[in-house]
Amino acid sequence: MPTSALSLHRGLRAKIALGVALPIFVVLLSLSLFHTWRERHLVETQIESAALQMGEMTLGSLRHAMATGDDAALKQILSDVSRLDNIRQVQIIGLDGRVKANSLGRRVDEVQNLDQSGCVECHPASGEATARTARLPYPSGTLRVSLPIRNEADCAGCHAQPNALLGTLLVDVSVADVEKHLLDDLRVDLLLTGGITILATLGIYVLIHRMVVRRIGAMQRPLDRFARGSFGARMPVSLNPSDEIDALADAFNHMADELQRHAREQEERGQVRQRAIVEERERIARELHDGMAQVLGYVSTKAMAARLMLKKQRSYEAEQHLLQLEEAAQRLFVDVREAILGLKMAGQNGIGLSTALREYTTQYHRLTGIPVDLSIDPAAESMSLPAETELQLVRIVQEALANVRKHASARRAAVGLHRKNGALELIVQDDGVGFDPDQARSAARSQSRFGLGTMRERADAIGAHFALNSEPGAGTCICVRLKVLDSEV
Repeated sequence: MPTSALSLHRGLRAKIALGVALPIFVVLLSLSLFHTWRERHLVETQIESAALQMGEMTLGSLRHAMATGDDAALKQILSDVSRLDNIRQVQIIGLDGRVKANSLGRRVDEVQNLDQSGCVECHPASGEATARTARLPYPSGTLRVSLPIRNEADCAGCHAQPNALLGTLLVDVSVADVEKHLLDDLRVDLLLTGGITILATLGIYVLIHRMVVRRIGAMQRPLDRFARGSFGARMPVSLNPSDEIDALADAFNHMADELQRHAREQEERGQVRQRAIVEERERIARELHDGMAQVLGYVSTKAMAARLMLKKQRSYEAEQHLLQLEEAAQRLFVDVREAILGLKMAGQNGIGLSTALREYTTQYHRLTGIPVDLSIDPAAESMSLPAETELQLVRIVQEALANVRKHASARRAAVGLHRKNGALELIVQDDGVGFDPDQARSAARSQSRFGLGTMRERADAIGAHFALNSEPGAGTCICVRLKVLDSEV
């Protein structure tokens, strides 16, 4: 497989698949992270709310024990609360930072540093006493609820009235299980994101392979053959073209059809050109043999006669022989010029039938002095004929006009090209002396000097009908009728 095809085969599917899969992965990952963040935020809000409510309930339970100074009941309440799920410890802290009570039974009378972690989060600079929650860095996964113990009327018996606060109730709630649950959910979301991305990548990879890469790969071989000059190569196309690749293949096939047709026409023109050269050589050789050889023999005879007449001093008769020599030379000159004109027309193959007829009749009139009236219908003007057909029709006109010059003694000639009733008609006629067609046909069997057999053979070669109409003293008319297809119009 060529390097370009191999690169396409390996790279296109992966590039498109990754180009689509990566955005999908990023979107799904962003959605997973957003969902985890939102769920965490909601759960934390609910935990904080529940922890505050539980703290308020605990504080309410402790009020009676603190008001009656029942330390045993106070410790029991703190112990009962600490045994609840996710409660790590409950403790009461005085205004001086001393631990008054602890559910774990430890650290009682220990003085807390209010600037340490776990205290500073709940002591705002303004000193406002409100219920607060804070995340503790140690131990990790701990939410501390801080509830101020206010100096109410029931407490006036033991505490001075000016103090608005008596201390703080601290409840440490473990949120490790919730965080573990959130982390597990995040792992599941990430696994789902990765799985969906992989499946989407594989799906796109297979889809691109089936719908694009494989079809483009099938086009590679026809393209290689086409690049090597095989215009018969065609790309595979679906029976019902449905997408851009089918449209591209169909356009390529249409282009290949046109190039193949053009190459075939060029080859045909080359063959016609070669055949025209051969035929023209044969025609010139025949004319040289039939015409020039006879004229040269005639010239030789007349020159000898003129020389004898001059020796005998019979100048008048010698002058007559010389005049006849001059006429023969002029006729030979015209024959040679006509042969050269035929050669030039043979070298102009492919210029079109109408153009070829115009050029030839114009040159014929300049060469022979015989006017030729050319009439071409617009319908025939726009016709496109095979090169072989055009060549044979031009050759028929050349043969016919050559006969007009040599044998008809005509004052004028006419050439008509018309299209009627699905056929192309080529007519060549003159106002010359005419002849008897029956005698011409009998002479044709012994090599007619009029070239009628050659014209008939040319017409037969292109599938045309050849007709001759002539009478002594009434001129001659030659008609070639060729059926044409609508595509040639």
